[in-house]
Amino acid sequence: MAEYLTKEEIKQWRSSLEKITLEEYAARLGKLIEEAKPTNDVVDMVLNEQNVTTTDHRTTDKQDKFAAIAQRAFERERQISHTPFSISRPKQQKNNSTEKVDVYDQVPPVNIELKKSLTDREQAVLDYLIINANKTVYAKDLASLLGLPRDYVYKYIKNLRAKIDGNKLQNCPGGGFILQA
Repeated sequence: MAEYLTKEEIKQWRSSLEKITLEEYAARLGKLIEEAKPTNDVVDMVLNEQNVTTTDHRTTDKQDKFAAIAQRAFERERQISHTPFSISRPKQQKNNSTEKVDVYDQVPPVNIELKKSLTDREQAVLDYLIINANKTVYAKDLASLLGLPRDYVYKYIKNLRAKIDGNKLQNCPGGGFILQA
């Protein structure tokens, strides 16, 4: 009959600094690992069965809830967010009418491709620059738009330059920024 690892040997394995599995440790000692013994106790069999079924139901219920929440969040994100590689043009209602009007109707179309998705503030700055395409936009205007000190605006301009494909956002000689349409 094969010899199995004792509790003391298992404690030695746990306290050892070597990073080896219990199976490797048992093989080194020429011993076997004792498998879990099946039980014939009615109470254990019934309790284990209940634990398995309730755990499975709880897990699937939680997974279903998380999946539903994730799906709703994904749909909401799709509605309010722009795709990472193009700018969708959000619709706005005008004068309580049911007709939807494009926000950039009066602006010449600006083709901008993005390398990465934008944060909310970066998107607000880009929207303002698109509305004022081919016009000089000053940092103080962007600061009042974001409700931040003027020094913080330069960070968003730098990030936009990194995320916009091409050299469309440029400095103006007299100060400010201009988005080339």
